[in-house]
Amino acid sequence: MIDDKLNGKYPMKYDWFKFHEICSRKITSNFYAGLGFHFDYHFAIKDESLHTDSGILYTTPHYSYSLANGFDDEEYISSGISANFVYDTRDDIVNPYKGYYVNLNYRTNFKWLGSNQNGSLLWTEFRTYIGLSKKMPRHLVAFWTFGSFQVSGKVPYLDLMANAFDQGNSSGRGYNQGRWRGQDFVYGEAEYRFPISQCSQILGGVVFVNCTTASDRDQHVPLFGYLKPAGGIGLRIMVMKEGRTNISMDYAIGDGSKGFYFQVAEIF
Repeated sequence: MIDDKLNGKYPMKYDWFKFHEICSRKITSNFYAGLGFHFDYHFAIKDESLHTDSGILYTTPHYSYSLANGFDDEEYISSGISANFVYDTRDDIVNPYKGYYVNLNYRTNFKWLGSNQNGSLLWTEFRTYIGLSKKMPRHLVAFWTFGSFQVSGKVPYLDLMANAFDQGNSSGRGYNQGRWRGQDFVYGEAEYRFPISQCSQILGGVVFVNCTTASDRDQHVPLFGYLKPAGGIGLRIMVMKEGRTNISMDYAIGDGSKGFYFQVAEIF
């Protein structure tokens, strides 16, 4: 959803009970398939920019979407099952130097499982890592892209995909969490990773760019109707050489926003 009255800042407070469990079986050496159960309960939702008193209505994307799609704007439940397929040739899941990762997830929410409405979402994801030096495996280019698409029915606002709501809460560096959200959402990122200390390889650096687009079907905004780029630089400190565990510190600038990001492990 895109709305620039407050430069996209619509603060919300809510409680979220989340239970996601996927059981997969190895089909071949790199291919896995399985079924999952997903339960999301958002409640005590306080939309802090919403004002409805004294006959004056100052609306927000969350309130407008919930009203238009038949959801209570204070609480809602999504409960469903999923089919999952993963192809993974990465040499390490924490900090890969090479390989591919493909993830497909089709989730369907059902009223008979407790959902407020029936609805389905398709998740597609691709990552790859291309080495630039045999002597320095930390010297590489990494690519990451994913898409989330509402296939059928209705899905609550906070269950729609948004930046930094991926599994690692890592997408969209340069923007506030949840700044871009929609029924259809596509994200892409490229990152150049390089060692700074040539001998010990304890220190490393990154340069990255990313781009986000999302649809708003209620407002007739199509996917790729707008593109929001961002970019930045970062420092990596390897604290566990055997496990390739990095402390990541990044600074990113987006369209009208910026941010500093700190986490353990690589962004993707």
